Amino acid sequence: MKTVAIMQPTLMPWLGYFALMDSVDTFIYLDDVQYVKRSWQSRNRIKTLQGELMLSLPVNKVTTTNRIKDVKISETHNHTKFMKTLEGNLGKAPYFSLCESIVENAYSESEDFLARFNTGIINRVARACGIQTQRILASSLEVEAQEKTERLLAFCKHLNAENYLSPVGSFNYLKQNNPFANSSVSLSFQTYKHPEYGQGSGAFLPHMGCLDALSWVGPDKLLEVIQSGNDAPLTIEQLALANAA
Repeated sequence: MKTVAIMQPTLMPWLGYFALMDSVDTFIYLDDVQYVKRSWQSRNRIKTLQGELMLSLPVNKVTTTNRIKDVKISETHNHTKFMKTLEGNLGKAPYFSLCESIVENAYSESEDFLARFNTGIINRVARACGIQTQRILASSLEVEAQEKTERLLAFCKHLNAENYLSPVGSFNYLKQNNPFANSSVSLSFQTYKHPEYGQGSGAFLPHMGCLDALSWVGPDKLLEVIQSGNDAPLTIEQLALANAA
């Protein structure tokens, strides 16, 4: 059964993002929707000795019509400071040099477009740990539906998918408007419990950006760590019951 997942291209996403990608046949980067300020598109967490730090990328001024794929990293962004922040907090991890090269290569190929930078990191982390899933930009597909839940179904039909695997965060709006209910495409929801791994000194902090795990675990073991958090997907009815319990 061909399964599709769809997510926006976020900055250094958490391990659950990669678990979702690894669980499907085709993964769509939703890069053609409106950019939201102060979203996961331009920031994510890293661990420091003092605890969690939100690492951000400033972007050029955007309007309500700017799509994610069109947003550019600000000319005032301090590349050197960004890299030094990563090094200052992850530099002692055994695989930090790999992460450093991933970020630098993503920078050099992005032409300062935020989505290209984000997908550059995501694609390199996925390749490093052996995720084989096909990845496609939504902007490269001719899908005409405008309403966001209808678009999800339209993407699935365009790719001849039989199942859409959704992140749990989409439950509320899919519960209110579920186009899959009267469709040949089934809907299921990812269930994921964040795994623990050796993270250097201090108490373990979950939900850090992916470079944390890659730096400490390394590419050969990262996929095993990612997959260890998986549980069986739930239907919308099962998830509703679980939320009500």
